[in-house]
Amino acid sequence: MKIKEEKKTKSYLAILEASKHLFWKYGITRVTVEEICEQANVSKMSFYRNFENKLDVAEIVLKQLADKGLSDYNDIMKLDIQFNEKIHRIVQMKYNNSENLSEDFIKDIYGAENSKLKNILSEARVKSSESLHKDFSNAQQSGEIRQDLKIDFVIYMINSLNEKMVDDRLTSMYGNTQELAVELTNFIFYGIMPRNN
Repeated sequence: MKIKEEKKTKSYLAILEASKHLFWKYGITRVTVEEICEQANVSKMSFYRNFENKLDVAEIVLKQLADKGLSDYNDIMKLDIQFNEKIHRIVQMKYNNSENLSEDFIKDIYGAENSKLKNILSEARVKSSESLHKDFSNAQQSGEIRQDLKIDFVIYMINSLNEKMVDDRLTSMYGNTQELAVELTNFIFYGIMPRNN
């Protein structure tokens, strides 16, 4: 994978932005290099000067999305507000971050054959699980979430949401992927609050 992080030319950034937009809307499989070049307003020669192929771009886009998601989560958790408000903001973030997200993109990511895409997801899952465990343990110690809650169970369920996002039977119950993502997030996060909240 040609990562030109240090150079980040105008065409490099345009290709990444165009790819992110197209992948989000249509999935990785259905998008062609030609479509990316057209959207980015660059030549194919410029594309291949910056990236080896479409999967090369997909790996970088997925890594950026995963890093941004974790960064946004950590920013919320650092706020000096009540834990239930943090959860509310996380749910809102999930809603905003899944806007116009296509079912095809979800299926391409979570059903990925590509080992590099799987590794990126796996690394992101490990990092987010570590953050969740620390934050939820702290919230449990301060009485902001249920004392009887097994935090490892919550993390297991959050990680299993990925499988639910590609379950055809479940996705058919919702008008779009964003609606399902928010419903699953609500189901998990609001189930952790103390019973009197």
